[in-house]
Amino acid sequence: MSILVTIEAVIDKLGGFLNPYLGQILELVILRPQYANNSSSKLQLKADAVRKLITAKIPVRLSLPPLLKIYSEAIKCGNSALSITFQMLGNFISTMDRSSISAYYLNIFDLCLLALDLRRQCPASVENVAAVEKDVINAMVALTMKLTENMFKPLFIRCVEWSDYVEQTEDFGHANIDRAISFFGLIQKLVDSHRSLFVPYFKYFLNGLVRHLTDDVARPGPTRKKKAKLVDSNINKGQENSSLSVGKWHLRALVLSSLHRCFLYDTGNLEFLDASNFQELLKPIISQLVVDPPSSLEQHPDVPSVNEVDDVLVSCVGQMAVTSASDLLWKPLNHEVSLESVSICFILSAFIDFVSS
Repeated sequence: MSILVTIEAVIDKLGGFLNPYLGQILELVILRPQYANNSSSKLQLKADAVRKLITAKIPVRLSLPPLLKIYSEAIKCGNSALSITFQMLGNFISTMDRSSISAYYLNIFDLCLLALDLRRQCPASVENVAAVEKDVINAMVALTMKLTENMFKPLFIRCVEWSDYVEQTEDFGHANIDRAISFFGLIQKLVDSHRSLFVPYFKYFLNGLVRHLTDDVARPGPTRKKKAKLVDSNINKGQENSSLSVGKWHLRALVLSSLHRCFLYDTGNLEFLDASNFQELLKPIISQLVVDPPSSLEQHPDVPSVNEVDDVLVSCVGQMAVTSASDLLWKPLNHEVSLESVSICFILSAFIDFVSS
């Protein structure tokens, strides 16, 4: 505690003169486990106060470079160090003026995109990837709120390309799902923050939306043969084939949730949900009515439950109809829903409730 009190006093009075020692100070308040988020309450509160004081008192040009360099060591120290790093980064971003953003936004983005890959990399030291990922995404969204469209657009296209790229030596399906989960976690936060301004960007990953909902994953190299359509009268076998892995279930829930947000904010001139995109998305979305959840879903509390996914699906279909506001588009929607006779009663009743509300 005495160390933190001393550092706090020095930063408060001499913050602009600590440049030679900032790297060591940051290592102390970020990497030391006794000052992490899971430490004793008094020590944690004081450490939090010191970290906030650093972002408030020390100029960004001095404090940001050593913070960006600490990432590799933070990984070795685990969840708390990583979360603290990106919480501090988010605080720095909130204080940055236009000139500072112009100078550092590329470096910040590169670090965040690197950290967004933790789910795929799955380092042994990081036990709770979801918690760290949340802080990384919060920092990325805070950065985007300070960017112009000319700055943001190239970075976002890099995110889209990153979400689909996997090294040739990796298990393509597994790695692709992990990156896609992280990507759509980011998409949800971006559309929540930017709302209608972000809706047009959905066109850059429309193919990914369809692919992840239909499991039509394109592999590198030669084009795969289309899967043969198998007809089986055994209902149990059909249900087994329609179930998903936990990763794919999680991903589809995020895709549906992202689409619901997109439709919700796509008002006025229909920047995304025009007739063409409506038709392209219709079958992939409606087909989720007959997808069975993974048998081991209850063992993964951080993955959306069946009820949560059902609610998202109903909201997505309902908002899709409301946003399109066209009899010509409602007819094919009703037709596709009616084809999924197993879930017709559920979706119709839920849809009526949604529209009436």
